[in-house]
Amino acid sequence: MLYNNFGDIMTDYLKEKVSKIPFEPGIYMMKDENGTIIYVGKAISLRKRVRQYFQKNNKSKRIEKMVTLIRDISYIVTKNEVEALVLECNYIKEHNPKFNVMLKDDKSYPYIKITVKEKYPTISITRNKKQDKALYFGPYTSVGAMKEVLSMIREIFPVKRCKINLEKRKNVQPCLYYHIGRCVGPCVNDISLEEYREMINQIVLFLQGKTASIKEILKQDIEKCIEKLDFEKAQILKLRLDNIEKISLKQNVDNLNEVSSDIFGYVLHDDILYVQVFKIRNYKVVLHDNVKINEVSKDEIEESLMQIVSRYYLEREDIPKKVYIKLNEENFSLLNKFFEDRKLKIQVMCPKKGEKLNLINMVENNIHINIEDSKNTVIDDLSNLLEFSQNIDSIECYDISNLRNDYIVGCMIRFEDGKLNKKMYRKFKIRSTETQDDPKSMYEVITRRLKHSEDWPLPDVIFIDGGKTQLNMVKKAFNESNENTNIYGMVKNDKHRTRGLIDENGNEYDLSNHKNILNFLTFLQDEVHRFTITYHRKLRDSVKDKK
Repeated sequence: MLYNNFGDIMTDYLKEKVSKIPFEPGIYMMKDENGTIIYVGKAISLRKRVRQYFQKNNKSKRIEKMVTLIRDISYIVTKNEVEALVLECNYIKEHNPKFNVMLKDDKSYPYIKITVKEKYPTISITRNKKQDKALYFGPYTSVGAMKEVLSMIREIFPVKRCKINLEKRKNVQPCLYYHIGRCVGPCVNDISLEEYREMINQIVLFLQGKTASIKEILKQDIEKCIEKLDFEKAQILKLRLDNIEKISLKQNVDNLNEVSSDIFGYVLHDDILYVQVFKIRNYKVVLHDNVKINEVSKDEIEESLMQIVSRYYLEREDIPKKVYIKLNEENFSLLNKFFEDRKLKIQVMCPKKGEKLNLINMVENNIHINIEDSKNTVIDDLSNLLEFSQNIDSIECYDISNLRNDYIVGCMIRFEDGKLNKKMYRKFKIRSTETQDDPKSMYEVITRRLKHSEDWPLPDVIFIDGGKTQLNMVKKAFNESNENTNIYGMVKNDKHRTRGLIDENGNEYDLSNHKNILNFLTFLQDEVHRFTITYHRKLRDSVKDKK
């Protein structure tokens, strides 16, 4: 008896269809009620493989969902499984079925971005590579390693970090980074535009691995400074030269005993199959592709890998000599025959031990690292939602608390570099009003905070636990202080939970389809509320104790 995934007997039409499918190799096509092909697969025995979809066995949610949509099945018989694999590739390419997997960049890996088209370019991290004429370096498989590289660059080359447009804004007060020597101060004209652009050019050379060119340029600049008796600047350049000589930029993996190979690794984690391809050319990893396939069962791994690898090289010019991958012996042999049949000079290898297996383990280790790093991608998603040109590095949140008209307080929390920075939490006892007036209290808190902008660097974004009225008061405080940053209010639902954001111009950002961002903002809202309530209670209890 044939059943679907819900225990119901198959329709008579499908049952008859399956009973007439031959026990021959070939491909099968699942179709929905509109006749659209939703899945293409291959099989050594067509009837046996198709029957499995309608039997009570362990299937992923993705396949279970597909089965509920099947209304018709067609098939093509082939001479052997190699021919079936070729035909499967062609049909998937032609019809792009929604339940077949595709190997593509899921944009989960970060790049270093330099905004070279700006007058005073900045350097930042992004996961969203755009066609915006900026320079991008990467992708980097380890966010931690990439941030370490960026930190080194900023230490050696103290370029502008703020997002203030110096072409539009005048009389800008220098930030903390300027005072501690981590920014050359283009806002106060401490560096000429020519010198600043030269420093950006050196950063580009640095990221390209052309350290020899940078050293030569710096040596020449040091000599010129000495000739002009500008020993202070010569010392700065000498320190930069020394630091560059100490650092080996790990943008590529070196010393690999391979000239032209692709390494496939995969990890099944929480029913998600992560697949990654490292391309080794001339002993270095020069590029990689990756894909994330949701709702995959352990039994579907090999089938998914075969579809990915067989289609990966069909339209590529950069064909490796070898491909390393973990597959069973049957699929390993099938891939080699497939490539031979397509006249692709690729040798598929499935190492069991030694250096070649270590290459696969290297890829899979990077997948595990990226799984952990991807937990922080909510910041990148938030940056994209708000259409920022650069990623958000720092966030401040504010809240007001009172008990009727008593013990009115405000608090600030700071989220920075992917975590809460509790050293930057601040408390404010409200002085400007003795009655419950949240907008006025917020205005006081922001005004007092801005008086410390040199000691407390302004964040990239400020989120206010309040709507348009409070947002206007915050905007007023910024206008009066001649400071600037991005300000948003948290729009609440009837249960006083954040449902969206509103900017200074009254534009709302609906978060109903951005659950991860909504959860993140709720986390910030809960944290600032907790901190504020704790301070409020502590203040109230201290007064009671005195009585």
